[in-house]
Amino acid sequence: MQDEFIPAAKRVSRELDLETLEAPLDVEATFGNTNPLELEIGIGKGLFLTNVAQVQPDSNFLGIEIRRKYLNVARDRVEKRNISNVRLICGEAFEFTERFLTPDSLTTIHVYFPDPWPKKRHHKRRLFGPDFIKLVHSRLLPGGQLLIATDHADYYEWITEVLENQTYLVPCDQLPEPPPNAEGLTNYEIKYQKEGRPIYRAGYKKP
Repeated sequence: MQDEFIPAAKRVSRELDLETLEAPLDVEATFGNTNPLELEIGIGKGLFLTNVAQVQPDSNFLGIEIRRKYLNVARDRVEKRNISNVRLICGEAFEFTERFLTPDSLTTIHVYFPDPWPKKRHHKRRLFGPDFIKLVHSRLLPGGQLLIATDHADYYEWITEVLENQTYLVPCDQLPEPPPNAEGLTNYEIKYQKEGRPIYRAGYKKP
């Protein structure tokens, strides 16, 4: 089925302005409902959010991306379609989650192809660490899930080690999979699979 695009003059902004946004985020006022809330950290060009929001209309989705040029692509992707259950943020994920999202507010946190910061001197910039896992645990509802995908073997080993040395989350059977009729989770996954790269996936949940 081909998308029917909304004319530019009739599009509604789906971006939240951090300069004017009050903390904590009023989710019901933001989305106009009390549906379950999911968060994607590092949305890139927004392919996953665009696809999943259309097949899960009874869930709300927040997507955060620190790079403005990618956020703009994602915003255009969302706003030109009839998608009302997505809101986008240009900002730093840890700070936003800690400041704007309340404890026990998320059903799922998606982290797909995060920057691996491959140089050893940059490892401290990696998202996954004890403080991040503690924050994830606090913001997930009981039974809520953290779903992870990466193509970077070294970073996957790092993530696995972090998760094996914590007591907040436990492994779950659910692994990240593309929404129905999607070629892949993200543009990165589509590209990497065509190149024959292995994709590493993991799923954890809050007990």
